[in-house]
Amino acid sequence: MDTLFFIISILSFVAIFVFVILAIIQFAKKDQEKGKKQIKFVGIAGALMIASFIGFISTTDSDKNSKENNKEKVETVAKPKEETPEEKAAAEQKAKEETEARAKAAEEAKAKAEAERLAKLESLKLSGSGDSVTKKVKLDAGFVIIDATHQGSRNFAVKLLDSNANTLKLVVNEIGNYSGKKIYAIPAGEYLYEVTASGPWTINMSQDIPKDVSPEGKISGKGDSVVFMNISKGAKKVSFTHDGSSNFSVKANDSALLVNEIGAYSGSKVQKVEDTSIYFFDIIADGNWTMAFE
Repeated sequence: MDTLFFIISILSFVAIFVFVILAIIQFAKKDQEKGKKQIKFVGIAGALMIASFIGFISTTDSDKNSKENNKEKVETVAKPKEETPEEKAAAEQKAKEETEARAKAAEEAKAKAEAERLAKLESLKLSGSGDSVTKKVKLDAGFVIIDATHQGSRNFAVKLLDSNANTLKLVVNEIGNYSGKKIYAIPAGEYLYEVTASGPWTINMSQDIPKDVSPEGKISGKGDSVVFMNISKGAKKVSFTHDGSSNFSVKANDSALLVNEIGAYSGSKVQKVEDTSIYFFDIIADGNWTMAFE
């Protein structure tokens, strides 16, 4: 902007100088009319020069004031108000109290969640003696682990029914004493059990992934069992052994039947694992067994 005003001022000065000379020449030649016209033009040029000069001075003052204001702002930002020792101590105390409040809220939320989990587990515990039909229990969608026991000499059978009394799974069908776990994929809903027994029995359920998830590799156990294993995707060699005399089967995620044999068994096969994830296995056995992924 300063450059524009400067150029206009120079041009106006040159125009005044030229037309003054021309006016003098015209007056010298007695051509007063032309001289008067040129003097008028000189007046206009002079007015432009004065206006340009005034604008230049105004702009310069404005820029100066703007720079001074900006300088004051910078100085204001650069020099924040210093806290007094009392203010600093109060701020630190407030920050400490807020941190403690957040930690307390997190602990309370954790304790509440654990209490709700334990209450739910307690509500999923059933027990009785002899032939019985249990109360209805509400289960979430996903899976349910069924841990059943029986103390008796005759048949022990457990059927899982939906709320309309339709049989969904024959969970257990054994003779005599029994202790074992089964796992099934289920939709959300209400369920109940029809139990055939000759003595005391218990059914404890859970829908939580256990904390002791096995890493990919070899695992062993005895009898009916539930196993959670973290397996990476890809083609896997899966090996099994069983030293019992009855049915030995292994089903993954209640869908893929990996092995189904009678009696003692030792063998391996290839299984394609689609995704790296935690998988659960329902193992039916009456003896010692091993399972290995590699």
